[in-house]
Order: sequence, then structure tokens, then C-alpha cells
Amino acid sequence: MRQYFLGLILLGALCTPSARAAEQTLLQLLGRPLGEQPPTLINHGNGPLPSGTFIAQDKSKGVSWFINLTKGTARAVELPYNNGNHESALSADGLTLASPHYETLGPGDPEGGGFHPGAEVSLVDLKTGQSRVLTAAANPLGRPKPHGAQWLANGDLVVTAQQANGLIRFPKPLSPGAGVPQVLNFAGTACHTPHLVEQIPNSNLVVSGCRCTNPGDKPSCAGALAVADLESGGTRVLPAGLGAEGIAVTPQGEVWLGGLRGNVVSIYGFVRGERRLDQLKLLKQIYVPKPLRLAYEASTNTVGVVSYEPKAGASEINFRSFDAKNHSLVGATVLKSSVRGRINSQGLAAANGVFITGGFNNQTIVIVDPKTLKVSAEILMPRCSLPAGYNSPTPITEQAAIKQKQTGANNWSGGVCPGTMRNPDDRRFAVMDGFTWSPQDLSAS
Repeated sequence: MRQYFLGLILLGALCTPSARAAEQTLLQLLGRPLGEQPPTLINHGNGPLPSGTFIAQDKSKGVSWFINLTKGTARAVELPYNNGNHESALSADGLTLASPHYETLGPGDPEGGGFHPGAEVSLVDLKTGQSRVLTAAANPLGRPKPHGAQWLANGDLVVTAQQANGLIRFPKPLSPGAGVPQVLNFAGTACHTPHLVEQIPNSNLVVSGCRCTNPGDKPSCAGALAVADLESGGTRVLPAGLGAEGIAVTPQGEVWLGGLRGNVVSIYGFVRGERRLDQLKLLKQIYVPKPLRLAYEASTNTVGVVSYEPKAGASEINFRSFDAKNHSLVGATVLKSSVRGRINSQGLAAANGVFITGGFNNQTIVIVDPKTLKVSAEILMPRCSLPAGYNSPTPITEQAAIKQKQTGANNWSGGVCPGTMRNPDDRRFAVMDGFTWSPQDLSAS
């Protein structure tokens, strides 16, 4: 308890005047306590806090965090794999979280270069907090480092297979009669490394940005948009910006794809509005510096774009919103925490009338008002998502981490935690990613 009081005193000393005026609350931890102190909610009073449950991944520790802002609770769920849980996807009923296992890092491995490529998908029952590995079927493509996932309305789950240049469809994996996985193959096309996946509304089509980062891919490898027809199994690949990966779809059937290295967002739509594989075409390209993640926000009909420039100056814009109808810029801002500084995002979601993102290197989640682009609330997460005895954080600079050959030094989050029973090699502070939201109230579980 003394540690918590010391933490609050330090928090008060670090706060800016605006942060001191905001309401600060330690969230009540449910279930097994993880972290050196509970998450701290800072409510900036810009409106009522959104209901439901916000979800964020700590991919360095194999932990998913569930946060209910209106109830003031938080739950940490340890996944079956001890790290490598980058993205997440929520089932249509908001009760099951799917998290592909991207990789396991070993001593000195860089993130993205783990010695053990992933293959499996973890499933979390959000009502009970229980997690398990999807056992409906083995991955038919070996160990292809699955990264993105998308639940379909019929209960199927689609997962990217990066190193196999394809997608895998798991028919109704939550059902006792789950079917045989279907491979949607982009091999032999211009699609290399499909990273994320989305379904185009009111269609049989799923789309993925191909970022060209597989072993052997050259820096000149052009990014691409890959499209697959779930009914026929047919595929199509369209050109996109270099480093294409961040993706969002709109109810109008448009696909927005960010080219991280090409500094461009490509927008695709359908000829005559027919949502068929052969009717999709490039409509427009917009210059956006380093667009890493995109999300469609329904209440404002806008597409949010986070720019990934962790070494950028503190005043450099890192978040923009665009009108989804006419593609014009609506607003731009610098997202930052009132306590921990600039938000360098590796994930973005939009739900329940807000944008949700967070900093991979400052352990902070922010809730963003889509009309003003102001941070309406922020959650200061623990540096170490670990049990007592393993959760004392030690700050280390990125330069020192590289010199010491720390695991994950290429995606450094600010320091190290003690050796753990989760992954004794990946000792980084929490690396926040995989944001999403459930309408369910999970605090009473």
C-alpha cells in the first residue's frame, strides 16, 4: 500500500496544471492482481465516460487488459502464450476475444524476429476471464506468424497468415461442430505479408494490407491490397503504397489502406457500387506521414489515422481524421498524455462514439473524442503486467537496451521488469497494442 501512495505522490508532482484539475482514480483490480500499481484513470471532464469494456494488449507479457471506465474496474488476463499477442478481434456478441499468437521472443531477439514463429490463436471468454488455445483445428499453413484477425457475422474467424502469404478461415470455432479451416491463398501474387484483415460490410469480401516484410522481401517490394471472396475462394491484388498495413473499411464499402513507408493513404471503392471482387478499384490517394493504423468511427462518419514516428518532435502531428464521404481532412492534433507525454501508437480502434489508442512506449491508453480530437480520458497502465515480486520497473534508455542486446530493443518501451515466469527473455515494460471495445459490462464477472 505504501508503494501505491508513493506512486500517487509522484503522479501529482509530474502532473501539468490541467492534469491536476482532472479527476484521478485508481481502478479496482478484479481477479489476479498484476502490475506494480492498479491502472489510474484520469478523467478530463469533456463529457460522460463511455460505457462497456475497453480492451488493450500488453504484447510483451502475453496479457490482455479489460477496463470498465464507468464502473472503475480493471482485469488482467494472462493468455496461453507468454508474449506475441499483438492484435485482437471481438466476436459479434462482444463476449469472445481472439488474439493470434504472432511469435515468441528468445534472448536478444528483435520484435518481429522471434525464434519461434506463431501459429495458434488464443480465445478469451470475457465473462469469465478464462483463456484457451483455439483447438478446432491445427493451422494448415504451419507456423505463418498470424497477426490480424476478424470475426465474421456468421461466427467464423479469419486470421492472417503472414509468412504463407494468405488468410485462414476457421468455420465457427466456438461451435462443437467447427469445420475444416479454409486457406485463402495469395501466393504467387504481389501480396507479401498480409498483416491485418477486415470484412467489407454487406459483402463476401475480406481485405488485407500486404506490407512486404517476409524473409527475402526486398525494400523495393511494393505494398498491395489483397482481396478475397469468402464464397468462391477467389482472390485479387491491387497496388498500394510502400509498407501497406493499416486498414479500415466504411459502411459505404470503401477500403482505406495506409502505406507506412510510402506516406500515403489509398482509398478503394466499387464501380457502380457493386460489392464484387472484380469491381473494386483505386479511387484516391492522400498524403499522410507514416500512417500506421486506421479506424472508422461511425458517429462522425470519419476515418482516424495515427502516424507512427516515435522519434518525432513533441509537437509533430500524430493523429488525423478524415471525412469518410468526401475524403477531406477534418482535423489534426498531437495526442499526448497529461502525465507521460506523447502517444506513439501501434494500434487504433473506434467504437461506442470514441477513438481508442495508446502509447507503445509510455504504457498509456487514451480515449479520444472524435469531434474535437481531444483526449477525454487517459489510463496510466502499470509498467510491468506481472505479479508481486516480478513487477518492480527499472527504466532503461533505448540506447542502453540496444547496447545490452535486450530482447525487443528495436521496439523499446522504456525499461525492464524482473525476470518472470511468463517470458524470462522479454523483460520490456508493457507494450500496448491490440485495442478494441466490447459493449458488455464485464466488471461483474
